[in-house]
Amino acid sequence: MIELKNILAQRADFCLSIKSLNLKPGDFVAVLGNNGSGKSTFLSLLSGFLTFKGNYRVKDRDFESYSLKERNSTVGLLPQKTALNMPFDVFYVILTGRFPLTNGFHYRQEDHRATGRVIAKFDIEHLAKRSFNELSGGEKQRVLLARALNRETPVSLLDEPLTGIDLRHQHETINFLKKQQKDKIFLVVMHDVSLAIREFDRFLIFSGGDLVYDVTKDQISAQKLAEVFEVEIDFLTHKDKLVVYSAIDDKNTDQT
Repeated sequence: MIELKNILAQRADFCLSIKSLNLKPGDFVAVLGNNGSGKSTFLSLLSGFLTFKGNYRVKDRDFESYSLKERNSTVGLLPQKTALNMPFDVFYVILTGRFPLTNGFHYRQEDHRATGRVIAKFDIEHLAKRSFNELSGGEKQRVLLARALNRETPVSLLDEPLTGIDLRHQHETINFLKKQQKDKIFLVVMHDVSLAIREFDRFLIFSGGDLVYDVTKDQISAQKLAEVFEVEIDFLTHKDKLVVYSAIDDKNTDQT
C-alpha cells in the first residue's frame, strides 16, 4: 500500500534518507531511534507536510497526485506536540477529527455516531461533556489520540501517542490499536523500547536521519539496539515477557 524509494527530504540542516520501504495493511510498526534521529521527520514526510525527492506511492499512486481531501482521508497524523486551546467539550474536540471528511460546513449523523463509538472504545465517556482545557495532561493526550483515530484513515501516524498516559491506559490503548490493525497500517513512534518489542510486529529504526533497520520481532536484537542507542542493552525474560535492560557502559563514563 505504501512504497518509498530513494527518498531524500530536507528540514533545515537535517536530512532524512530512506532507500527502500514497503508497508502493507496489517502492519503494526514501532518507529524507534534516539532524539533527533528522524522519526518525526519521517511521519511528516508520510503525511505530506514535507517536500522530498524520490518516489512515494500510496495504493499504486504517487502521493503527490492526491488532492488534499484524498490525503486527509488516507493518512491521519497525531503530531508529537499538539498545542490545542479549545474551549469546547471533549465530544466536540474528538468530533473535529472528522472535519476533513465533511463537506466543510456540516458534520453528518455518521460523524456523530463514529465519535460516540471511539469515545466508548477509549473509555472516556465520563469526559465527553467536560471542557478540553480543564483536563489533565494525560487525559488530553487520550482525547487527542481518539480525535486522530476518529477519522478512520487506512494509515495512522502516531508520534509518541502514549506520552503522559498512565500504565493501565497505555496497555488499553495498545490493545485498541491492535484490534484495528487487520486492514490498516499503524506507524507509532515509541520511546519505551520494552513495550514496543513486546507489542509490535515490526520495527523501523532511525539513526542520524537514515533508516538503518527494518526488522521483524524475530530479527530485532540487543546488538542492533545497542548500536543505535549507544548504550549497553540486554534482553531479559520475566514471566514470559521480554524486558529490555539498558545501561551506560561504566568503562566509558567520566568518573571525575
